[in-house]
Amino acid sequence: MIRRVLVLVLIGLLADTAAASAQDHRCLTGGRNDGIHLLWRWLDDGSADVQYAGQRGRLQVQQVSQETTVLDEDRPYQFDSVWEERIDGRLNGRYHLSTQGALVLDLSYERARDGRRTTFHDDSEAWQEDGCHWPGGVAARVVD
Repeated sequence: MIRRVLVLVLIGLLADTAAASAQDHRCLTGGRNDGIHLLWRWLDDGSADVQYAGQRGRLQVQQVSQETTVLDEDRPYQFDSVWEERIDGRLNGRYHLSTQGALVLDLSYERARDGRRTTFHDDSEAWQEDGCHWPGGVAARVVD
């Protein structure tokens, strides 16, 4: 009986942890002819991850800087941050993100190898509670 209760408690804790691991997500579109779609997900530990449409894996990103701008005392602050994407410890690129309240004002990706930049815009029409759904059946999910 005690073993069964412990198993149920453990399952409940794991379910709560999984549900709380992702705080928020945004769907973004950019690149040439708006052909690149990505899901940006903020995590509870202060990090974030990115999933490109059609890809199963997520790329972990870590915030390396943030500037705060007060545009108007009655409005949400603007946050401009830089997030690094590292693969096997090597810098692969940087995401430059500007937000104000719940809005993503701007996102661009700068490839480390050559400095090439790709800009993205918020794609609110693709946003769904379980992830992002773009035309053509392309999707990225919040949970695996």
